[in-house]
Order: sequence, then structure tokens, then C-alpha cells
Amino acid sequence: MAEVFIAAAPDADAQAGGLAQALKSLGFDAAAGAPAEAEIAKLVDDAKCVIGLWSRGAPTAELAMLAALAHERKKLVSAELAADTTPAPFRTAPRVDLALRDRTAFKTRFQALIVEVDKLSPTKANVAALPSVLAVTRSALLKRRESGGEKQLKTLGVFAAAVTALFVLGLGAGRVINLIRSGELSMASFQFSTQQAQAAATPTSAPAPALTSAALERTPWREVAARIDETLAQQIETRAAAGDADAQTLACLGHMAGTGGFLPSPTAAREQCDLAAAQNNAAALYLSWQLRRTAPHAGIDDATANARLRQAADAGFTAAQIDYAATLPGDRESQAEAGRLWLAAAERGDPRAQFFYARWLRDSPAGPQDPTAAIPFLQRAAEANQPEALHMLATLYRDGVGAPRNVAEAKALYDRAARQNHAPSMSNLADLLRDGSPEERARSIELYRQLACMTDEHQIQPRAVGRLRALQVSYSCG
Repeated sequence: MAEVFIAAAPDADAQAGGLAQALKSLGFDAAAGAPAEAEIAKLVDDAKCVIGLWSRGAPTAELAMLAALAHERKKLVSAELAADTTPAPFRTAPRVDLALRDRTAFKTRFQALIVEVDKLSPTKANVAALPSVLAVTRSALLKRRESGGEKQLKTLGVFAAAVTALFVLGLGAGRVINLIRSGELSMASFQFSTQQAQAAATPTSAPAPALTSAALERTPWREVAARIDETLAQQIETRAAAGDADAQTLACLGHMAGTGGFLPSPTAAREQCDLAAAQNNAAALYLSWQLRRTAPHAGIDDATANARLRQAADAGFTAAQIDYAATLPGDRESQAEAGRLWLAAAERGDPRAQFFYARWLRDSPAGPQDPTAAIPFLQRAAEANQPEALHMLATLYRDGVGAPRNVAEAKALYDRAARQNHAPSMSNLADLLRDGSPEERARSIELYRQLACMTDEHQIQPRAVGRLRALQVSYSCG
């Protein structure tokens, strides 16, 4: 199965194939198709990213099931061939409008899609291919299917809408799939009228912002804030004023970062976070703790911030579990709790949690202190290019701890982290390359020069300067 799978309604199957080919040209492992119902669960399990390519066409029941399961597992990215065609239940996932005819605007939106896909399926993209890919992709996506059935393309299929409605009602994708498999849910048994089905799939009020506070669970808050533009800020402010806790959290985030249409105001951020926290919004509880760290003068005291962090962690909010565990003291009982929290987050696929749990397995007095047990978690985090995990895994391979010694693999892993400016990995890679081939020696000197001009918490800069002096190599910062 491909890491990136593209699914679409029957009227857009050609466009789905074109998009898959474009992603392949850029280096992604991508495929498109119309999977059978029995294949859906495995397809979503195997994929890192599922793109729902939404058009005016009626989605099949299989497409609705696929999107619901991918959304539930935070693997869904929506791409629209026509404006506002993403079904309402899936609008909380990242959403990109590809319907624009203007070349410049299309390029911007297509690049935004690549960014969202890369977050879920990190790939060293073939940037050189982008100009040629853009023209071909734009042409392929904007084609209309020549077949008839215009009436069908304007309505949501009754059975697909029923599936979507059940997802909205909170049954969960897995439960819906089981109902279909058992025969409890079928075209004959599901008594939805067309009007009812369309009402379930279409919001009756103003559309919710494409961004939700749930994004804070797995993504650094500054990255989430960067998605807010002026239009989205207006939507957020309107819904926040009406008491929407999710929008209040995003407003808190906007004021923290001073992004989009928000002014940087720690006080305003705290007020919005307080309102959402009073409604037990887990993201707001977590963001309150972050606000205390970044803006101590905002008006949130340590006791309140820490209590909210614990509350968010108890609610199962992934980022809060990771950070709360890191605040626990070093006694055995507290560290045992930290291990449980990191494991819970790691099992949900969070790379940062996978790293922390691996480190706990290797080092904690409350853990087994077993480097071999840590390696599978490090490997999973490394697949997502988590720099600390890449560094630790490389070090284990370099030293032959927990696994057979493999210097070549260590170099490759250090290199991936070094390309993210991870200073310890840059330093270790430079050391490994220093006595190698002329090309390796040149890369080693380049890394030492970069480190010599960096300031970091690991105090690596003075060491890099010493290495350059020993090699009798000059450097300049500036």
C-alpha cells in the first residue's frame, strides 16, 4: 500500500490519478483508486496520509467510510476541486482549495497541499520537478469528466450521506464500518430521505473555520498559528464572541502569536484561553500552560497553568501528556507515571512521545533500562524525521548499543537530523566524516563551520571552534 492514498468520487477518478502521478513525480509514494469496503481498514492503517479529493460528484459509501476512518486517525487532508465541497464532518482536517484557475494562486494552493501531505508523510521532495509538475497537475485537476450524470453530481448519494451522518453523530468510523460489515447498515435498511441526508452533510449555520484547536494536539503551536490568515481570523473572532470554545482557543493562539488578523496581546490571549478552559476545552487548557511559559506577564500563575496542564493530560490530550510527563520529578513513582503517559501518546503515533518513551526505556530508573526495547520506538519516530529520535538511534547504531554496530546507518541518521540543524547530530556526523574521503572531509568542515557560528544549549560551539583550529581551517560568521 502507498504512503499517500488519494480517493475521490467517481466523477473525479481521473483527477485523482493525475494528482497521484504529480505526487510521485515530486518523490512521494502515492496512489489513487476506489478500494473495496473490505480493503478500507488496511489501506488507512498502511497509509500515512489520505487525501480526500472532493468534487461536485456524489461520494460513494466506500469514499465516506475511507474519509471517516482517516479523519478519526488524523490522517486526512482534504483537497477541493470545487469550492466548499468538503463534507461538513471532515472540515476540521487540513483543507486546501485547488479550484482556482489563476496560475499563481493555484501554485500557492498546490504548494500548501504539499506542505500538509509532507507533515504526515515526510519526503525529501524533488523540488526541481515542481515547475513542470505544476502545469501538468493544474491541467489534469481542472478537467471535467465528459460523461453525463450532471444531476447526480449535484447531490450527495443517500447511502454515503447516511454513513457521513453517523460519523457526525459520534459513532466513529470503526463502528460504522462494523455496522456495514454485519449487514446492520445497508441501502435497504437505512431510512434516510435525500433531504435528511443532505442536511446531515451540510452545515446549517455559518461554516466553521477550516482550522480547529485539535491541531494543537500534535503540532507545535507556532506552526498552527502560522495557518491563521485574516479571513480565518475574522471567522474565529465571530465564533469566539458567540461562545464557541474551539474558536476561543484559536483566538487565544492568534493573540499569542500575533498572527493573521490578531494583534499580539498576551492579556487578550489569556482572556480567550480562560473562557475556553472554563468549558474544559483540552487544547485551551494546554495552551494556557504554553502561554505561562512564553508570556509570564499574561496573568496566568504557575499553579493555574500547571493544574490546567495536568487536566489536559488527564483528558488524553497528546501534547499535554508529553509535556506534563516531562515536568514530573525524578522519583521512581513519578517516573513510572511519566512512562505511562509517554507510552499512551506514543501508541497514538506521536513521534515526540515515541522519542521520550524510548529515552525512558533506555535511561529511567523506573523503566527496564533496555536500549534494545527502545529501538522500535526510535525507528517509528525516525520515520517522521523527529530529530532527537534520529540522533539517539544513530548513537545506538554508532556505539553498537541495543543493536549491532552500523556506522553507515549512523551516518545516514545523523545526516537527516543535521539537515534540520540539530546541533548534536551535526557535531557527531562531522566527527564521523572527519577522517573519511575528501568529500566526507569537506562535509565535516562545513558542519564544523556551521556549528562554530551557532549558539546552542549543548555548548557545542566551542568544541567546533577547537576542531577547526586543530584542522587548521579558518571560518567566518556573518
